[in-house]
Amino acid sequence: MALKSLREFLKFDAVSFFKGKQLLLMRETPWKDYDSGKEVGAKLKVIIWSDDTKYTKEGVSNEGSEMDIKIPGLRAEDIDRNNRGFIRLSNPTGVVYGEYQNELSIKADGFEFVKEEGGEK
Repeated sequence: MALKSLREFLKFDAVSFFKGKQLLLMRETPWKDYDSGKEVGAKLKVIIWSDDTKYTKEGVSNEGSEMDIKIPGLRAEDIDRNNRGFIRLSNPTGVVYGEYQNELSIKADGFEFVKEEGGEK
């Protein structure tokens, strides 16, 4: 028997997922609501520069993968384009989706730039 709405009970641990990863900010664009077309925040394009996360399956890494991070209320043009570098997300949350459950939608309250080594300010 196929059950419905099971995804509502799955929780993605964004804090654990991002632990051990360095995120490199590549680009920012306005994030617009699909229905209204109004700007609701900024969308950051990042690359997972390094991935030291310990996965249960041997040899798994997301290093080099690109992802979009949506930040409600942030205006893309307010981000200093000359200040490219590594970032740390504030209160990230995520939802896994897709036919093979291999897609990820991430939102965060904000971000800050950090030094390359160890993810420190």
